[in-house]
Amino acid sequence: MMERNKKKILHMVEALDTGGLERILATIVLGLDRNQFDVRVWCLARGGQIADELLQHGVAVEVLGISSYHHPARIFALARLMWKEGFHVVHTHGYFAGTLGRLAALLSGSCVLIHHVHSTYHEYHRRHRCIEKILSCFTYRVVCVSEAVRDFVMTREGIRREKTCVVPNGSPGDLPADTQADIGMERQFLGIGNQEQVIVTVASLTPNKGHGILLDAIGPVMEKTPDVRLLIVGDGPLREKLTEKARALGVSPRVIWAGLRKDVFRLLRLSDLFVLPSLYREGLSLAVIEAMAAGLPVVCTNLSGMSELVRHPESGLLVPPGDAAELSGAISSLLGDRSRRKQMGRNGREIYERNFTSERMIRRIEGIYDQCLRTG
Repeated sequence: MMERNKKKILHMVEALDTGGLERILATIVLGLDRNQFDVRVWCLARGGQIADELLQHGVAVEVLGISSYHHPARIFALARLMWKEGFHVVHTHGYFAGTLGRLAALLSGSCVLIHHVHSTYHEYHRRHRCIEKILSCFTYRVVCVSEAVRDFVMTREGIRREKTCVVPNGSPGDLPADTQADIGMERQFLGIGNQEQVIVTVASLTPNKGHGILLDAIGPVMEKTPDVRLLIVGDGPLREKLTEKARALGVSPRVIWAGLRKDVFRLLRLSDLFVLPSLYREGLSLAVIEAMAAGLPVVCTNLSGMSELVRHPESGLLVPPGDAAELSGAISSLLGDRSRRKQMGRNGREIYERNFTSERMIRRIEGIYDQCLRTG
C-alpha cells in the first residue's frame, strides 16, 4: 500500500525497446526519489528490452496493447484506468503517448500533465503540429532535451515559451571497473589486435543515423591508416543493406558488427574515437553523452542538438551532415594525433560532469514535479 505522503507519478510511452528515448525514461524512473514518489510505467502498445530491465529492478510496468488513438472507446477506457489509479502527475514521452496519454488524462481529471520531447521531429505533418499545440495548452510543462528542441516546439509547433523548459539528457556515466586485462580480453573476443585503433559508433541501424555515409568515409581512412577497425554497435532494419554496402566498398573485413550490447561502456573503453554521422535530426544524443563520459573524442555532424554537446574543436569535431569527405578528413586528422585525442577526451569528460550527468537530469525533473504539485 502506498504511503499517503508519496505522489503517484505515471510515465507513459508507446514502447520500451532499446533507444535513446527509452533509456532516458528508464534513467529517470530508476533515479527518482522513492521516498517522495511512487512511480509507474505504462507501455501503451508493447514492452521491450528496457521494459524487462525495469521489471527486474522492481518498477511497476504494464503493457496495455493499444496501437491506435483513433478509437474514442480506447481513450475513455484509458481515462478510466487513470482515474482509478489516482495519479498526481502523468509524464508522457513521444508523440503517440503524448497524444493518447494526455487526452485520456484530461478526461480522467485532477492529474498534472508533463510532456517530454526528445528530438526535433521535422517529419511531423501539419496535423501532428496542431495536435501538439492544442495539447500544450493543457500541459503544465513541455520538457525539451535541448535548446534546439525547445526552438523546434516553439517555432514549428507554436507552443508558448512559458510552457517549455529545457532539461538536458543525462547518463549515469558509471565506467565499469575493467582492468587492462578485461579490455584486452574484450578486444580479443571481437577480433581486434592489440595495436589496432578502434573507431566506434553506437546507434540504431536506421536511415537518420548515417551509417551509409560512415562506410563511405571509412574507406579512405583505412587506406591511410591500415591498423584501423570500425566497431558498429546497434541493430535495426538497415543491417542487411549496410553489411552488403560494406562488402561492396571492400571494407567489410575491418568492420565489426557488435549488435545490441548492454555493456556499451566497456566497448567505449576499448575504443579510440567515437563517431555519430546523423543526417537530419538529433535532440541531444545520449550516445554522444556516453562517449564524453567515457573520455572519448567525438566526431559528429553539426546538427543543432549536437552542437550543444560537442565544443568544436575542444572536445571533438563537427562536420556537415551527409558529407563523407569531410567526415573522413575529420576522422583521419584525429587518428593521426594521439595527444590531441586525449586532450579532447578529457575536455569532453569535464563537460559531461558539469552538464550531462543523470543526477543533474533527475533532480531537475523532480524539481518540475515539486513545482507543478505545489501550484497545480
